[in-house]
Amino acid sequence: MQFKYKAYKNLLAELGRMDYVVELSEIAIKDFLKNLNNAESPEQFLEEKCKEHNIWVSLDSSNPSYNQSILGYISGVYHLFEAFLYEMKEEYKLLTDGESINFNTETTKLNQIINYFKSKGRFNNVDYIQFYLIDIFEYYHLLRIYFSHKKTVSINEIKNKWEKANVHSNEELYAKYRINNSPKELNEVDFEDYFLFTQICKELALRISSLCYPDPDKLAISLKRFKKYENESEIIKRLEIYLLNEYAFVKEDDYDKSFLKSIFTHI
Repeated sequence: MQFKYKAYKNLLAELGRMDYVVELSEIAIKDFLKNLNNAESPEQFLEEKCKEHNIWVSLDSSNPSYNQSILGYISGVYHLFEAFLYEMKEEYKLLTDGESINFNTETTKLNQIINYFKSKGRFNNVDYIQFYLIDIFEYYHLLRIYFSHKKTVSINEIKNKWEKANVHSNEELYAKYRINNSPKELNEVDFEDYFLFTQICKELALRISSLCYPDPDKLAISLKRFKKYENESEIIKRLEIYLLNEYAFVKEDDYDKSFLKSIFTHI
């Protein structure tokens, strides 16, 4: 079944806006650093640029500014993904007449969403979220924590998460996401890591949407208005059109046909 929460569409739109800003910034930063490194006097070059743009920066070779900017981008992507999880949770609650997923601080919100729907039997040997998505996501999530709260994360923790994520680095991963060599270690992360994390978040959001759809009996509560149509076949047809338009619902197997039938039964 294909089912996409509106929160998923919102995430794609927000990531698209962020991509535009980050890509322009990336071009500007790389061009600036190239000119800075090639200048006879980096200090004088920087001073001239500061005057030109009225932005005053001290030259500090000990501060890995480019690395920090990439970590900032990664942090931004994580916040957008977290917003997706909150929006999806509220959307699910609305569609199920108040069935609530309650987040806590014991584990990540992603794990809580997965565990909640595992308890509803949505994950099995065929339908599941691949380990590489989880492991790579968790590595970049830890980099986000390190960027914001350095004292709460050790370098060893980051290294261990990277090693777990890096197990999945292979030609198949590189080809799928059009990358050359990521995920990279903390001090080597670059724009490609930002790009990979963005793609991982998109795919996770899509998998969550497709696997964590509302139960048909709960979804039927918000679709009572379709009872006004004359017969079963017309109601099911209109339900399918509505779900396609609102949630990009697409039938893929016999279960999905029975899903529509079950909604009809509970209207």
